[in-house]
Amino acid sequence: MAHGEPRPGPNAPPADEERPRQRRPARLPDPTDEVIISALAEDARTGITEIAALANVSRATAYNRIKRLTDDGIIQGYSVIADHARMGLGVTALILISGSQPDWRANREVLSSYPEVEYCWYVVGSADIVLLVRVADTDRLRDLILTRLQSLPGVTATQTLTVIDEVVHRPVVRPDQ
Repeated sequence: MAHGEPRPGPNAPPADEERPRQRRPARLPDPTDEVIISALAEDARTGITEIAALANVSRATAYNRIKRLTDDGIIQGYSVIADHARMGLGVTALILISGSQPDWRANREVLSSYPEVEYCWYVVGSADIVLLVRVADTDRLRDLILTRLQSLPGVTATQTLTVIDEVVHRPVVRPDQ
């Protein structure tokens, strides 16, 4: 503290360097952001120059917007879209799991460890958990359901829906404007 500068009182706010950084609230994407998000959703390898041209902004602006969208948690990462059948995973199924409530927290880690689980949602309705799984064949699906899932603590029932055709897969869903 410099000489002559008033001393802070006991209820004074902390010095700037001591204040916890507060994350600013994310704002909703504007039309330019939507163009950028769409370009990256279509192909995450799209270069910054091409993204800037598509969004009709400078490269620096495109870069800064991508950084802001990432910092705000709107863009959470980049991924590969795989053809699961060509990878030897020819069976896709949704598995609905019902059971007793006290056991769901313990089962979260177990379900997360199964490599065939692509998505796991805890839901409200006639089931408690919905899994999207991909396996090589029906023998592996049967093993997953009958041996591993139905033996989990608290599981009282499962229902399996086998996917026969994947019609829509959107990496980004945009709300109606």
